[in-house]
Amino acid sequence: MRSLECASLVSLKLEGRSPLLDAKPVVLKVLLQHRHLQTHRAFCREYDRVAAKADPTLRGGWPSKAQFYRWLSGELVGLPYPDHCRILESMFPGWKVDQLFQTHDGGIDFVPEPATPQKTSPTTPPLLPTGPADPSAATLAVLDPIERGFEAPANGQAGWGSGIRAESRALTSPSTDFPLTVGVPQSETEQTPAQRIARSLVALSKRLRLSDAEITQLAKLAGHIVELDMTCSIDIDDAGWSTVTYSHQLLNLTQRPIKRLTRELWFETTSGPLTIEPSPSNERKVAIQRTHDMNNLSKFACHISPAIDCGEVATVSYFCRGGRFVHDHYWRQAVPRYTRHLTLNIRHRDVHMLLNCTAIEEQADGSEVSATEDLVCTDDAGDALITVTRDYLQPSQAITLRWEVTRASS
Repeated sequence: MRSLECASLVSLKLEGRSPLLDAKPVVLKVLLQHRHLQTHRAFCREYDRVAAKADPTLRGGWPSKAQFYRWLSGELVGLPYPDHCRILESMFPGWKVDQLFQTHDGGIDFVPEPATPQKTSPTTPPLLPTGPADPSAATLAVLDPIERGFEAPANGQAGWGSGIRAESRALTSPSTDFPLTVGVPQSETEQTPAQRIARSLVALSKRLRLSDAEITQLAKLAGHIVELDMTCSIDIDDAGWSTVTYSHQLLNLTQRPIKRLTRELWFETTSGPLTIEPSPSNERKVAIQRTHDMNNLSKFACHISPAIDCGEVATVSYFCRGGRFVHDHYWRQAVPRYTRHLTLNIRHRDVHMLLNCTAIEEQADGSEVSATEDLVCTDDAGDALITVTRDYLQPSQAITLRWEVTRASS
């Protein structure tokens, strides 16, 4: 299947810019332009410079080029990850990160200034906080949908993420009345699974800067394992051999600990049984158990230790070698769980030209919609870089990416 939209994407790639940058500017884009930091490379240098002072462990953690374009385009849902938020607020003192992603209406030549905090006098009552004054109220607010979810888990919930997509980009940040650790009215052993999950979601709202609407929708998915973030990165060398790396950030909304994550990988062309190993960056011990092996198909399980307990978030990563891309360049990523954010990265090395690239999102009912609006194609010193991102996916969906390349004549 071909897409006419891809021709414009490829031409924009050759000009060194993204089609997403033509949207109405956000404050962050304007501020970066006035500092001459609007290119990804310049931004990364400034990111590392600020990170070296704020938190040296964050150096090199800047966003990918595709994610950076999403920031500037105004299409970002919610706010960046907390580490990015810390660096952005250090990069622009006086600005809150939610203000940086608001629409800028003052013209490109007008440098915006951060809003002045409103002061209260002794005779003026203080402004009411945007969140509940009592931390336990936040927990109680999500308890009911969690308990109902345990009784009747969502099954193909069509509304997952739909209301959030329609929300304004400038989502209200969770109030400071949402602490990372909510006051514990009883010991962990005395709490019900629903109470533990409710407390975890309240803490998560602060750490990931989630909106109230998104926390409520997560609460409705009680009884499921939710992928907060799934990333698949494929590195293809000049002979077509590949290394596929997966990272699953899992949120356990069930009443039982997660000890095992089942997966499968398939390639049309292989050099024999696929090599699958856990990534050394795993937060927990991960062991790979092969359950079914053929030359081009492997079904396996990731055993996780310690298990991911009720309400906990943990990342499980692994990589696969031995698969080869020969003639047909495509990747179909199935979605087995409710997935908040999916990223598919392709680096195809030593190519002469990227001729075509399309992305399709398959719906749970079998229909298909184009995902080209979330597709970014760029080049990096002779490597073709392709990234597609999608949000709020349901089980039984899939993302299919197809691309065509040519190589320079020898």
